[in-house]
Amino acid sequence: MLTNLFLRFCAVILVILLNSGCQSLTSQTKITNSKYFHLDPEKEINSPDPMVRFEQLHFLHGAVTDKEKKQRAGHYYVFWWTDPSHRPATIRFEYRQKKTGSKIYYRTVNVSNPRTKNKTRFKVTGKEYQSKGKVTAWRVLIVRDNQIITSDQSYLW
Repeated sequence: MLTNLFLRFCAVILVILLNSGCQSLTSQTKITNSKYFHLDPEKEINSPDPMVRFEQLHFLHGAVTDKEKKQRAGHYYVFWWTDPSHRPATIRFEYRQKKTGSKIYYRTVNVSNPRTKNKTRFKVTGKEYQSKGKVTAWRVLIVRDNQIITSDQSYLW
């Protein structure tokens, strides 16, 4: 009797483990995380923690003159997304800028052979950032066969 109960318990645990392990195989394409950084090279970041300044130094690495630093000023975005189907997709980044009101600009990246876990980067820098201003709202879309599969957006979108 005790052995029979133990075997049932083991069977239940095995089923739970198998279901959780196979969950990624049945899940759909989705955006799992987004990261944003606004680089203003003229703004000094004062912190006793050196990791706080790392991101600014990372994006300014190699820029020697003030002109080079000004060209790198702007917004940097990284989006992590999963795609168990491994089918080609287009990542579309749409955004609005301060000096252009509600006009929507966009950038696209075509991914012909996505992995299960992917990372896509976008940046709004240089002359575009200097002439049109800061990004006020954004949205990222994963498009396949002219259909939006999933999306993520800023609060103001």
